[in-house]
Order: sequence, then C-alpha cells, then structure tokens
Amino acid sequence: MKLYKLDMSPPARATMMVAEALGVKVDTVDVNLMKGDNRTPEYLKKNPIHTVPLLEDGDLILHDSHAIVTYLVDKYGKSDALYPKDVKKRAQVDQKLYLDATILFPRLRAVTFLIITEGLKKPSDKMLKDIEEAYSILNSFLSTSKYLAGDQLSLADISAVATVTSLVYVLPLDEAKYPKVAAWLKTMKDLPFVKSKNEPGVTQVGQWITSSLTSNMKLYKLDGSPPARSAMMAVEALGLAVDAVDCDLLKGENTSPEYMKKNPVHTIPLLEDGDLTIHDSHVIVTYLVDKYAKDDSLYPKDIKKRAQVDQKLYFDATILFPRLRAVTYPMIAEGLTKPTEKMLSQIEEAYFMLDAFLSGSKWLAGDSMTVADICAVGSVTGLNHIVPLDAAKYQNVAAWLNNMKQQPFVKSKNEPGDTFLGQWIASKLTSS
Repeated sequence: MKLYKLDMSPPARATMMVAEALGVKVDTVDVNLMKGDNRTPEYLKKNPIHTVPLLEDGDLILHDSHAIVTYLVDKYGKSDALYPKDVKKRAQVDQKLYLDATILFPRLRAVTFLIITEGLKKPSDKMLKDIEEAYSILNSFLSTSKYLAGDQLSLADISAVATVTSLVYVLPLDEAKYPKVAAWLKTMKDLPFVKSKNEPGVTQVGQWITSSLTSNMKLYKLDGSPPARSAMMAVEALGLAVDAVDCDLLKGENTSPEYMKKNPVHTIPLLEDGDLTIHDSHVIVTYLVDKYAKDDSLYPKDIKKRAQVDQKLYFDATILFPRLRAVTYPMIAEGLTKPTEKMLSQIEEAYFMLDAFLSGSKWLAGDSMTVADICAVGSVTGLNHIVPLDAAKYQNVAAWLNNMKQQPFVKSKNEPGDTFLGQWIASKLTSS
C-alpha cells in the first residue's frame, strides 16, 4: 500500500493514525501542496479532485480519508472494534464520520484555505461563530458517552481529533464551556497513535496558523476618538488583524517619552507595521488599503478617482474633524460647558458643505464607498452630538449617514466609541 499524505493535513493524519492503530504497514509519499505536487498530470489521473490523502492498495485507489479509514479496518483490522459490523453501531460511527466530513473539517478549511489563497489575517465573525457552534455540537454528542459514537473508541474519534486539534489554533477551546470536548480531547491525546501520528503534524499546522493570523501591526487607539475609529473601521473592513493598544489621553499615556519618540505630535491613532510608524489616521487607512486590500475599491489606483478620494480625506482632516475638536478640546483643557455661536455655526456650515458634496453621488467621492466615507463618518457622528443633524435640511447627509451606519464595520468599530463620546459630550454640556 502507498499513502500520499501531508503531515499538516487533518484528513491525512487521520489515515496515518488508523494505519498505526491497526499495525498496518504503508509506504508514505509526502505531497507538497505549495509546490503543486497534487496537481501533476500523474496525481490528477489518480485523484481528479487533487486532495490528500490518497491511498493505493493494488488496483484500488481511494481519495477520501473517511473511506480510507473504513476500508483499512474492514480489510486489515483484527477486530471490528474501531468500525463495528453491527448495523446499528456502524450507523452511529458513520454519522459521526459525516459530522467530521460536513461540519468539523469544512469549518477549519474555511479559514485555512483563505489563509493560503487570499492571505487571510483575521477570521471573520461568521467563521469564529461556526467553529464555536461546532464545539457546541461536539459537546452535546459527548454529553451521553465517552466517545463520539458510544462508549468505545471508533474511527469517528480518530477522524475528528485530527480536525479538532487543528481548530483550536483558530479558536481556542473554552474548557469551562465545553467540558465534555475537553475531557474527550485529553483522552484522545494520550493514545500512542495520536501522539506519534497526529501530534507532529498538528504542531506544524498550529505554528503555521498562528504565524499567519498573528499580526505584526500594532494600533494605538482610543475608542472615543473619531480618527482612531477610522483606522479601526478600515482594519475591520479589510479583514486584518492588529494588536490594539488602548491609549488613555486623560492619563497622559500619549505624552510618555516612549510614545513621544514614536509620535512627536502625541496624537492617536498610531500604527506600527514592522519598522514603519504612521501617526495620521488618513495616511493609516490609505496605507492599509494599498498594502493589504484585495482590490483598490476603497482607494482607487486610477489617478483621477484617487484625487477625488484624497480631497475628501483632506476635507475631513481640515474641516470636519477640526470643527469637532474645536469643541471637545476646550471641554478637556478649559472645562467648556457651552459651545460658542461661532462653533455651532461652523458645524452647521460643515453639514452644508457635506450635503453639497453628496448632492451628486451616493458616497463622498463617487458612486462607490471609499476610505473618505470611512474617515468622515466618525467625525460626523461626533458632530451630531453637539449639533444634531437636521435631516430635513440636509437630506443627502442623512441618507449617507444612514447607509454608513448599516455597514458592519461601522456598527462594530464606530458605534461603541461614538456612543461613549456622545455620553461624555452630553455630560459636559448639561453641567452648565
């Protein structure tokens, strides 16, 4: 027998574990997916779906790990303990094998495939929710028995453990929440064939997943800050992973010698990406798109389109945010409790300008959302706490704001901080 395998592959490890558990000798052939070993004409002739593992036993070729392990037990097992011949017991094992094939492994592959093909840096909320659900399903199955298909170890456990030990590198298992899975996992890890045939490969895949999803970027931020939220929204929209570090301005953390060395203007946000440090939110978001985005839709490479976006970024930098800061900074530094008439009229004027820009397009820089919209929305939701937007007077702004608020990254990364800012502003303005 010849087994084509990749140690990092959970399905391949499952077949290796079963062969080891049965004491069956197989000749193993390493298949390097990154080099395209699985897409050679010779390999594709044997396995048109170009997956691993692949088993050759004489004139028989099997390309599904679950079919391989059941075949090995049926043909070479000294007993049927791992895959009972009793029809009812076998059905129990079969349905748990399909659980691995249709639930567990696909939810792992949903992450790892995108790491390979698209450079995924951060699993989506849906990916994590799906994995969490898989843990919950497993815990339910294990609540009535020690093993997945009853009180005896079976092929279902062997196939599943290869997948679950990999999933935990994407979403660590909460042992308090899923105690049955934790106990099962511990039992499985103590088995000799799991130690010898699963552990080395899962260590490799764990290191790879961790290195792929671990961010080299660090973002210093304050949730109440609109510019910081712009950077946070861009990170979320692009599906990137950053190490977020809260920086408390009221405690002077932004004026510490260490911070001042990185950012002499002592503002937030501040992005560190390797040896690069960027301290302006508008530059941060454009840099992130240029370096990490899958396409240029948020910041077009076309010169004319980019110029349109750039001027709206400067509009936020020179009009929108400064007119918000003109109120909030004196609140902090001077105890301002009532904005001046000039402050209020300037915010009103900013709404007027914004409405005019939006009179000819749905978004600030054209018919597609860009980083200009992402940077402006945090400033505008902040201004709204000082001068509530008159939706009847500024209908274009109201419609745009409603569209922006429906964006998932705005809900998750702007809304909480803006709510905090609004409460803080209200507390200052009502104290007079």
